[in-house]
Formats: sequence, structure tokens, C-alpha cells
Amino acid sequence: MLTSFDEWQHAAASTIFNVTLGRSEAEASGWEKTYLKELADELSSESQGSTPKLSSSIADQILIARLSLDPNGDVMSDDAEHILILASLPKGQTSWDYLIACWKKARTEESRVRKTLSLADQPKALAALEEIRALLISYAGLVLQTPDMFPNATKPNGTPLSPMVLVDSLTRVSSSISSLGFSSSDVSSSSHSATDLTTKFETVDGDDLSVFLNELAARFGNDEGLDEILGPAFTELTRRIRDGDRGPDTPAPSNSITNALPGNGRVDAAALGQAVANNNVQQVLADLLAGRIPGGRAGAGPQGTFQKPNEGLTIAGLEWRPYVNAVVEAVEIKPIASMLAHLPNFDPPNTIGSRIELDSLFGPMLRLSAFPDAYPSIVQHYFANAASQNQQEADSNFRSIQSTMEIVHTLNFRIFNALVRSGPQAREKVLAYWGHACALNAKRGAMQVQQELVASDGYMVNLYEMLLRFADPFIDAGLTKINRIDLEYLRKQMRFDITDLTRINATEAEAKEWTERGRAEPAGAPANFITEVFYLAVRLNNLGLGKAVRRIDEKEKEMGRFKKRIAETEADRAMWSALPQAPQYETFLKRAKAEVDRLHGEIYAAQSQLMAPDFLQKVITFNCFLMTWLIRVAEPKATHPHPQVSLPLPQDVPTRFRMLPEHMFEDICDVMLFVSRVSAPLSEAGKNDLVTFCTTFLSSGWYIKNPFLKAKLAEILFYNVIPWGRHTNGILSDTLNIHGLALQHLVPALMSFWIEAENTGSHTQFYDKFNIRYHLSQIFKSIWSNRKHKEQIHRQAQASESDFVVFINRLMNDVTYLLDDALDKLQELHTKQSESEQEAGGSAQEQQEREGHIRGVEQTIKSDLQLGTEFMRLLIDFTGETADAFMTAEVVDRLAAMLDYNLDLMAGPKCQNLKVKDPKKVHFEPRNLLRMIMSVYLNLCSKGEFVAAIARDGRSYSKPVFEKAGGIAAKYMLKSPPELDAWAGMISQVEEKRQMEQDEEEDLGEVPDDYLDPLMATVMKDPVLLPRSKTVVDRSTIKAHLLSDSTDPFNRSPLKIEDVIPDTELKQKIEAWIAERRRK
Repeated sequence: MLTSFDEWQHAAASTIFNVTLGRSEAEASGWEKTYLKELADELSSESQGSTPKLSSSIADQILIARLSLDPNGDVMSDDAEHILILASLPKGQTSWDYLIACWKKARTEESRVRKTLSLADQPKALAALEEIRALLISYAGLVLQTPDMFPNATKPNGTPLSPMVLVDSLTRVSSSISSLGFSSSDVSSSSHSATDLTTKFETVDGDDLSVFLNELAARFGNDEGLDEILGPAFTELTRRIRDGDRGPDTPAPSNSITNALPGNGRVDAAALGQAVANNNVQQVLADLLAGRIPGGRAGAGPQGTFQKPNEGLTIAGLEWRPYVNAVVEAVEIKPIASMLAHLPNFDPPNTIGSRIELDSLFGPMLRLSAFPDAYPSIVQHYFANAASQNQQEADSNFRSIQSTMEIVHTLNFRIFNALVRSGPQAREKVLAYWGHACALNAKRGAMQVQQELVASDGYMVNLYEMLLRFADPFIDAGLTKINRIDLEYLRKQMRFDITDLTRINATEAEAKEWTERGRAEPAGAPANFITEVFYLAVRLNNLGLGKAVRRIDEKEKEMGRFKKRIAETEADRAMWSALPQAPQYETFLKRAKAEVDRLHGEIYAAQSQLMAPDFLQKVITFNCFLMTWLIRVAEPKATHPHPQVSLPLPQDVPTRFRMLPEHMFEDICDVMLFVSRVSAPLSEAGKNDLVTFCTTFLSSGWYIKNPFLKAKLAEILFYNVIPWGRHTNGILSDTLNIHGLALQHLVPALMSFWIEAENTGSHTQFYDKFNIRYHLSQIFKSIWSNRKHKEQIHRQAQASESDFVVFINRLMNDVTYLLDDALDKLQELHTKQSESEQEAGGSAQEQQEREGHIRGVEQTIKSDLQLGTEFMRLLIDFTGETADAFMTAEVVDRLAAMLDYNLDLMAGPKCQNLKVKDPKKVHFEPRNLLRMIMSVYLNLCSKGEFVAAIARDGRSYSKPVFEKAGGIAAKYMLKSPPELDAWAGMISQVEEKRQMEQDEEEDLGEVPDDYLDPLMATVMKDPVLLPRSKTVVDRSTIKAHLLSDSTDPFNRSPLKIEDVIPDTELKQKIEAWIAERRRK
């Protein structure tokens, strides 16, 4: 039944405010309604005695009258009616409780308007209700700003009214939970029984919360105190995530985890690591067990004082979700989002790197992760006994963590995206916060990091993941927005300091001058958002993902060392099991295995987050974009990829490229190596970007100062050309064989870097070069069957200005050294194994030392043969394709001598010394090695120069040895009949040539010393003068020397082949002398 507007307004106001202006109505309600006697008397007086009515026009008076009633005041009044009114007030109800109850009833009344009023009266009623709600919101905000502005600001249990009363409202079920797949039962219930006002404050529930917050933001936004009202509540939400769901005054439980390993005493990881690194196991174990190496705590800093922060809520549970979702819903309201970005604790100014994730407003949400440095319990929860965990269980745990982290990342992005979109000032605050996090954690980019001084892996990786989401819109398939990135940004930006960063190709002084000049220039327009996001993501590529990946690498190496020592100790069990120290060995094994399990679990935990497919795709996409951008910066016109870069790049490196931080390049390498090792799929566009990047900077190596960066390019290609899964030729092999730049420039780039790898500048460069060249050999292997690549090989072999001869010389040097060393060590191993059998007695220490030495020799042989056979295979390929290139005077003699020497060892009298126990253990396959050596001979045996070179080798060539080698090859079918015929024919040619050489030598008789080469003691054919030492040598001799050493062999001064001076006069004398001797 419809009522009049005045009747409705009176009834609605009475219901909303739960008050009456008449005693009889209060009595009729059982005093549930509060009788506002003083207001009634005042209104009656104003209306000359008529009965007053409630309406929105007097809502302000109603509220003041109701809120001014103090049940704890005036209790000694003589006015019985007043005392009765006070006694009827709800026990424990504060001004906040009353206002929120009124606001909720006003919302309810809105839904009844259409049922109780005519269409003409409905707009007036809605306007009246809106007026009442606005007033209630205003008072609700005011009592949170000034709780004691009305009586009843404290609960009976002593809990004061404060902005914290909003926390319970904010953490009720939010609409975003269901949208992310959470059921309401996962978090909390959306319906609540009547609030116990004696202990709890009134809350705003369900859909009403969004309306309430919108109205609160509309009333108190624009610097009207919204931060005072909402700021403390949101700070409390994130504090609960940080510390766990406890009150602010509850002390956090200690979370320092002692590395208690099975066995007696407690030993920290560093001490046990010493046992692995140190060969003197007995002494280290004794120190550990005696307490001379103290146990340690996981959180101990350099002085033993640092303690890890409490873990708080973790992704292993569900408790964090209502807090994060509360923020997600609230920031959809722009004034609230903007306000949060302006809170002092949004980006605390006086914090340190390790505290920003704990002290900043959203740090606790951003640090939620699976990384063990912040959440060691994750390892125990998901990966306890990881070393023995089956793959199915591990995969299941990986998926569980990854699905949870996808939710965390999505929610964090929604929060910051709302902040960014709430206005330019808030956007600047967000950018400043990201920059501050990078600046405070610059030390994460260092080789050695004190963990207590920097943020956790989880916080930094999550920041990085968020920046990747912000970067996604400008990394479109066509790279149409790449030109929006300001190339001069790093010179002028103040987000993070790059002063101390190593540059790609500039000195520290050059970089400082460049930066100072940039900042001295007039400030232009602020950088656009794309530029800011790009450079911050690049920085976090290093400080976030880069460091996390490097930490996994370190742990894998440490775990490998433990496993090696465990295997060695187990292998020696027979030697120490009867010794008095046997319990110490058992303790070491027990603890070392526990360390392996711990490290395994920590690696799994970190990998579970980093190997999430969606995350990896974002990482790959961004790094491919960064590769393209780096080429664009390196290119003189800065137009790549529209059109594609032209190679090789100019010799003059652009300053803007030289000044870039080196980590920008290195991070791409480290990230793509990680991606390659975990076999993440690459799109066709990604493959093209990667091949373009590697080809560009391998072919223009002078752009990169650090040779180890170029080595990483080769390593990336290596991991992507080795077989994996269904990719029998590797992930990149097909691309390498069709990519235009690769077909034209990869071969010369690989050859050039093979040469350059000789000198890396490191104290380990002798061994570094073998690793680098092994990677290059596998790349050659993957492209060898391609006709276009072979054409490029032939062009390089025929070009006079090419480094091809230097390349094949270095290849020969490598084969020579590795095979010589391996075969020498095989003889040593043969001797040591014989001695070990003969001296089986001896003390345990002597046996242990002997076995340790044998293991070392075996490892050297294994490494030498693995590398040597690969390089020999490459030598077979090149001699088969470019035989003429090996016929130069400076190459052919050395090649023949190397082959003859190794053939003599394999088939000559010394071959018995190569017999060892279990040759497969050291990868020694004598027949296969013999077959490979013979293959090189057969590739070149049709060349007269090669036959002559064999004939000239008086040190190692032996016809019986060559014939024996042919016999072995025939017996074990190492070569086909036609090849064996060619082998026999070569021997005949060599013998014939040897006889001719001997006859000629006899004809010449004694040669004058001046005509002999001082290094080779042979008659010079083309004598040249070395300008510094003034020594005359044959041109072929000095050319062969300079292929390996760029100095004068007589005084070590720098020398190039262009510097030598032909000694024409001496040449004529020698030729005349030879002619004269022959005539005689």
C-alpha cells in the first residue's frame, strides 16, 4: 500500500536512525528506539507546540542529539526519564557502530522506495536518502579522524575507536575472489551473525563495502583526510601479511632457522662447504666435530647478529588472500588508489635494501613467493627430501606453486595498475617507488652479495614480473613502439644511480663524463611512461631475475661439489671403514647428504617460480625485445628492425652503445642461458631475434669489450643446437640454416671468435678457450650440412684477407695439445695403476693419496679426450671441405707432424703403454681415435704438399707404423676397402718422396749456416729479416710462428707478418748455390 511522502519520510528516518520524538513510540518499541527528548522539546517549541516529525531536513540535528547521549554520563541525574533513555542505549555501541548501522539501514530503505511510494515521490525519497547517507558518511569519517568528538569512543573491553575498525570490513569476502577461482569458504563467510558490540565494531559487508568506500572517497578525497581515515587500515592489512595474522602488539616469533644436520653437533652450510672444497677431509671433520669451526644460524650476518625477518603469511596457505583482495577491490576507486600512493609508508624514504619489502606499504604483498631466502618453510612444505622426491610429485608441487604465484602476480599487477591509472601524481609515486627499490638494491648486481643488506629474490623477481606486465603493451609483434624509448634516458634519469656500473665498451672516466654532460644539458620533457617502464624492467632484469638465476647456478655448483665428495668418499670406503676415524667419515657422509637434500629443495623451490610457463614467456618476450633494442642502439642509424641491421657493423662504435651498462647485455645472455637449460619453448619470432642478436655481436666483436660476454653468446647457441626432446637437431638448428644474416655472417663470426678466444684476459684463459671452442665446434656441427654455410666456408678459405689460416692453425694447436696431453696422461695412468696393484699394502693415507691422484689423472684424460675428439671431428670436416687451405707452407708441415706423432702413439711401439683399466671410464676409445686420425690423412692424401710434409717428418713418421695402422683399420673395419687402398697408396707416395728428399739432401751436401733457418735447421727458400731482432728466417717459419704468437721469437717484441723485410740478396745466393750443387 502506497503512503504519502511525509509519512514515508518520518517512518524512514525513524527506522534509519532508530530514534523517535515521542515517548509513547519509544515505550511501544520496548525502548528499542531511542527517545530524543531534548530534540523533541526543541522542535516542539519551534513549531509552537505541534507534534514534530522526523525528516532528512533535520538529520544533522538527529545525529548530534543521538550521538551526544552518553550512557556513562549523567547517571546521577535527577531526571528519571533521561536515565531511562540512557539505559535503553545498546551496550558497547560506539559512535562508529551507530553510524554504520544507520548507513546500512539507509541502504536498505533505498530498495523499498519503489514499493512504498508513488512514481512522483520516488525521486524526492531517493534524494532524501542520499542526503542522509552523505551525512552519515561524513560523520563516520569524522569520528575516525577524531574518535573522541562524541561519547562512547571505547569498547567495554578497552578497545579504542580508531581507523583500524575498517580492517574487518575490508577483509570480508570480496567480489574479486570468485573471479580468481576462490570459493568463499576458502577465505571467510560473507554472512555474519549480529555483531557483538561489547567486543567488536560494526562492519560494512558484501556489496555495500564498495558503495561505502566510494562515498567515503567522494567525501574525504582531495586532501580532506582520506589518508587519515583509510591509511592505517591498509597499513594493517599488509602488516598482517608481513607478520602473520596477529595483532600489532603481539611479538613476532623467532624465525631464525638453525641448519641442524643429522649427527652430533650443529654445523652451518659454510663450514660443511669447506669440507667439500678442502681435500683434507679428516682435518676438517675433526675441526667440525671438535667445535673449532662453530655452528651457525641461517640468518647470521658477518658479525653473527643478523636475524631473518619473520616469514609471516606464505603462499603455502590461504590466509593472505583476503588481505590482498581487500586492497585489489579498494584501489578500483581512483581517489583511494591515489591516496595510497601518497601515504608516507608507500615508499619510505629512510629504509635500506633489505627492509623496503618489509617497511613499504605493499612490500609484504610483493615479497610473497616460493624463494627460500625469504620463505625457508616453502622448502619443507613442498620439497622436503627433495633429492629422493619422485618426478611426478615434484611436478605436482611445481604446478601448485606456479598456479598460486600466477594469482599473486595478477593481484599485485591489478593493484599497481590501478595506482598508475589513478592520476599523474600517483603514477610518478609508483615510478619513484620502483626506482627506489632498484637503487637500494644495487648491490644485488655484485658478484658477492651480503644477503642481509639487500631485498629477497622473491620481492625483486615479483617486481620484475610486474614491470614485464606493464611492458607488455609496447612489445607488440611489429615492434611499432620501439621508437618511443628515449635513447638518452640513462644520461639524465635520477631513478637509480648507474655511475658505478661497468659499461659495454667505455672506461669509468668516459662514462662519468658522458653522464655529467647529459645532466648539464637543459631538461627536456619528462620521459614517457614506456621509457620509464622499459629501463626499470631492464634494471630488474639484472637485480631481480638475473640475481635469482645466478643464485641457482651457485647452489647447483655447490651441490655438485658435495655430490663429488660424497662419491669419492664412498668409493674409498674400503680404505677408511676399518680406521679409528671411520665414524667421522660416516658423519661427513650423513651431513653432506643432508646438505645435498637441502640445496636440492632450495633449487626446486626457486625453479618452481622461475620456470612457470607464463612467466618464462614474458621473460623471453621482453629479452627478445631488449636484444632488438640493443642492436638498434648499436646501429649507426638506429633503425633496426625497420629495416633489418646490415652486418658487419661499422668499426666506429656509437657512443650511446658504448655507454650502456654492461649488465644489459650480460643479463640477456644469463637469462637466455637459463631459458635454454630449462628448455623453454621459443617462438619463431624469438628464434629469429636470438639468432640475429648472436650473429650481430659475434660478427662485430669489437662492440663488446668483455670476451666472456661473447663466450656466452656462443654458449646460448650451443645449448640451442644440441638435441633435446623431439628437437633432434636442437631448437635453433633449423633457424641457423635459413636465417639470412646467419647464412652470410655466422661462419666468419665463429672462426673469428675461435681465434679471439685464445686470449680472454683471465688467469684461466688457457682452459677457458677450450670450453668456448667446444661450444663453437657444436655450432659448426649443426650447420655443417647446409650448402649456404659451406659456400661461406669456401669463401673464407679462399679470401686472402681472411683469418682462415689462423683459424685452422688454432684448431690444429688445440687438437695437438689435447691429444698429446691425453695420451701422455694415459701412459701415466697405466703406470699408476700398475704401481697401485704392486703396492696394494701401504698405509690408508698412502692408498688414499694414490687413489686421489689416479682420480685426478682420470678426470684430465676424460676432459682432454672429450674435447680432443670433438676438435678432431671438426678438423676432419674442414680438411674434407677445404684441403687446399691446409697446404700452405706454414700449416702443412705442422699438421703432418702432429698426425704422425699421434699415429705413432696409437699404432707404434708405445701403444702398449696406453692400456688402462676400464678405458670407457675415461672416454678412451683407441679404435675410434685411430679411425679419426686416419680420416684426416685420407682427406689430404691426394695433395702432393701433404705427402711431401709427411716425408719431411723425420721425428715420427715410420712406414711400419703406418702399415700397422692400416692393418688394424682393416681388421676392425674402421675404413672401407677403397679407403684402405688410398692409405696404402699414400704410404707408397711418402716413401717415394722420402727417397727423393734423401737423394737431394745428399746432392746438396753440407749447407752453409747462413742458408739454414735458425729455428727449423732447413734450407731457407724465402728468407726474411725480422726488423727488431735483425734475425733472418724463412718466411714460412715466421708465418707459422705468428699464427700462434704475435711476437718476434728471438726477443719477444711485437711482430706482424707485414713487418718482415724480404732478404732478396740472400734468397738469390741460396738459389744460386742450390743450382750449382745440382749441376755438380
